[in-house]
Amino acid sequence: MAKKVSAASRIDLGKAVENYRREGVDQIEIDQIVIIPGHNPRGYATGEAAFEGPAFEALTQSIRSFGDVFQPIVLRRKSASNLYELIAGERRWRAAKAAGLTHISALVRELNDDQIVRVAREENELREAVSSIDLLFASLDQLASRVGVPVRDLRGVLIRARDRGDQLDGEGPESQVKRWIDLLGLPSLATLVRSARLLDLTPDERQAMREGLSQQAALALLDLGDHPQRGELLEQTLAKGWNAQQLREQIVQLQGKETSAVQHLAKTVRQQLGSRQMGRLPAKKQKRAEQLLRQLEELLGSS
Repeated sequence: MAKKVSAASRIDLGKAVENYRREGVDQIEIDQIVIIPGHNPRGYATGEAAFEGPAFEALTQSIRSFGDVFQPIVLRRKSASNLYELIAGERRWRAAKAAGLTHISALVRELNDDQIVRVAREENELREAVSSIDLLFASLDQLASRVGVPVRDLRGVLIRARDRGDQLDGEGPESQVKRWIDLLGLPSLATLVRSARLLDLTPDERQAMREGLSQQAALALLDLGDHPQRGELLEQTLAKGWNAQQLREQIVQLQGKETSAVQHLAKTVRQQLGSRQMGRLPAKKQKRAEQLLRQLEELLGSS
């Protein structure tokens, strides 16, 4: 078990504490700080993996060596208690705990629920270690919560808000979308419409985006729907370092081969549908063939 270390035992109190006080930075007990569930964009789509790995270990070691964080975290007081809610800096807070610190430098601010969303988002956008998909999923969830719809239904709301524009009345979630985008500092409506498709990514694809897979490549994979080779194409993309264009070329080749196979099968079936071949079938098989042909007719007619 790591030895508990106070930040005050490591830093130069003659200078650091004076500077901290001048800027309104306090030393807060780490055990008094609590997480607001679903608040932090970091790790929103990928979970605990956002707080693991070599970069996090390096941050922990740096904080252990220095005895404090280099940039204070942001807190607000939790009502009717002696606790503080973490607004920005969860990764630093976790690393400080892992480093064995008992206190951490923090800015304590009075912020409402809408303000803390914006603070967390803007603070995380300045840090390259925060994945774009975490920020995106947090944005979509926060927007869905504000307009009062399940996040799975949000893309439809966004599309209607985009398409109807000034024709929207004051009722319904669509009319609230633009106001909340501005208030929370979220990406543009057009960006959210395009990006909301990423909610359908598999866990492996979400993690791949966190590790560098581009949004364009992820959208290309989504175009495959539930294709059985979607997972294999993801593995090849990561292993071979394909960009979005290279991935799309592979998808076109795959679909082209499948189209050729379907066309060949259709030609074979047409040859076997002549009256002579059909007449040789037993009555039960003829009836079954008729049912299948009707289903095929409906399928092709609905495309």
